[in-house]
Amino acid sequence: MDESGTSRLPRRQRAVLVVAVGAALVSTGGWAASSLVESPAGRAVGAAPPQRSLLTAPVTLRALTPSVVTRGQVYPPTRYEVTPKASSEEITQLFVSALAVRPGEQVENGKLLAVVSGRPLFALRGAVPAYRDLRPGASGPDVAQLQAALAELGFTSGGDPEGGYGRGTAKAVGDYYRSIGQLPPTPGPAAQQAVDAAKQAVEADLRQLAETAADPERYAQLPESRRRLAADREALAKAEAANGPMVPVAELVVLPAFPATVTAVNAPVGAPVTGPLLTLASGGLAVTGQLTPAQATGVRAGMTVELLAESTGATVRGTVSGLGAPTAQPPAGRVIPIGGQAPAAPSPDPAGPLYVPLQITTEQGLPVELNGQNVRLTVLQGPAAEPVPSVPVAAVFTDEVGRTLVTRVTEDGRREVVVVTTGATVAGWVGLTGGGLAAGDQVVVGS
Repeated sequence: MDESGTSRLPRRQRAVLVVAVGAALVSTGGWAASSLVESPAGRAVGAAPPQRSLLTAPVTLRALTPSVVTRGQVYPPTRYEVTPKASSEEITQLFVSALAVRPGEQVENGKLLAVVSGRPLFALRGAVPAYRDLRPGASGPDVAQLQAALAELGFTSGGDPEGGYGRGTAKAVGDYYRSIGQLPPTPGPAAQQAVDAAKQAVEADLRQLAETAADPERYAQLPESRRRLAADREALAKAEAANGPMVPVAELVVLPAFPATVTAVNAPVGAPVTGPLLTLASGGLAVTGQLTPAQATGVRAGMTVELLAESTGATVRGTVSGLGAPTAQPPAGRVIPIGGQAPAAPSPDPAGPLYVPLQITTEQGLPVELNGQNVRLTVLQGPAAEPVPSVPVAAVFTDEVGRTLVTRVTEDGRREVVVVTTGATVAGWVGLTGGGLAAGDQVVVGS
């Protein structure tokens, strides 16, 4: 084959390849263009709303009792804020040496609470607040309650009269201090100096009496020497009695009722004391609800209250004991300072809404862990009802003749309109009778 025949075949192959590639490009472009172009009918289908579907809800058995739901605050009716003070001039700085209680712990009469700068802080029973040091020679109602509190612990005051701090009471105090691992304090250097001086006087009287008795010329002075000795011995006895174990007011926490509950410990061991170290609650916990004025019109004393703490799931039943005057003051108990200044009472927010305090008596004591919590309160405005078939309010409608109806959806998807009679309506649910409804049936609530 000549040179021209040899080159003709490759040119033909190249032409066929170019035509094939061009056809492929035209085909692909046409498919892409067709995918981007939508027909009017297709646009209409895409713009149409989705097909309507029924919304249903099951029939459930519920005890629907008319009720008022509100919130309530749990708090101790009486709270004691204990701020330690120095019990002697030797203590120049207060530090927490030891803690004998923790939050949530129950405190009984005689319980050691803490040790502050080496000195104890303990609780004793009594109605008279501690206002002075109790020492030998004192008398009064506060001494009488000290004697009673110690006797309750097994430390009797011997032959001391009620309310009189004598040798028997001093011994009881010393025994109590030693029972909690502490040394009993005494009145201090002045009292010891009085004892020392009285002892020296008695010793001098004894020497004088011996010298007088040994000298016949001084026999006439014997009666006077004996009288002086007797008087100085009596003074020594009084000085020794006044120097016995005492109870500094700074070491004593007087509470009228036990058990008390430790609700807060505000400083760790080793920390300086800068304010209340302990908070104690006496008399259990209380709860006060907060009703709007509109809610209060339907609440009466004697109604049942159900308390729910959402944080723990705890439930407690109680009774409405009364309603207070409208106020904006937050619910709170009485705060009694021990060793410190009385805290300022919280002032109501002038812009805050008024509420009607709901006072509640519970059937059992409130758990300690509810202290300070805000809880849900349901006041039952009538006797507890029996469970009845109930549906959402949206499922109920009326027809043109005034019948009350619901639409039941059967298992095969058919709809049946049934006539019912409505009962109590509570929290969006309505009780029904009639119509043959049973728990688990599906009723239409919307579409």
